[in-house]
Amino acid sequence: MYSRQGCHDQALDHATQALDIARQIGHRHLEAATLNSLGEVRRAAGQPDAALSNHRAALVLAHETNDRDEQARALDGIAHALRATGAVDEARQHWQEALAIYTDLDLPEAGSIRAHRSSGGAV
Repeated sequence: MYSRQGCHDQALDHATQALDIARQIGHRHLEAATLNSLGEVRRAAGQPDAALSNHRAALVLAHETNDRDEQARALDGIAHALRATGAVDEARQHWQEALAIYTDLDLPEAGSIRAHRSSGGAV
């Protein structure tokens, strides 16, 4: 919520606190979700390299816990961060992987990626 309001410092603080809690209690699914949230906040704050790091860490955890939804979310976040750094071809590959998972899980996020692609986005 803070991030959508442009309050990136507060959003980063809350997401970092949530990540600390997830790690303290050993909840790896929550840790992956929180790393993805932290990556999204960092991307919104104009920190694509930090966002990329968070999403890649989330992807590793999501694979380890077999959390396909968070895997797709991480892949989508990686793609956005890569596009922001100019790595459009690599971003496209990650979006394709995210789309395949979202489609397989029949999640609405697949529609967002398809719409982005059909509007001339880098997917």
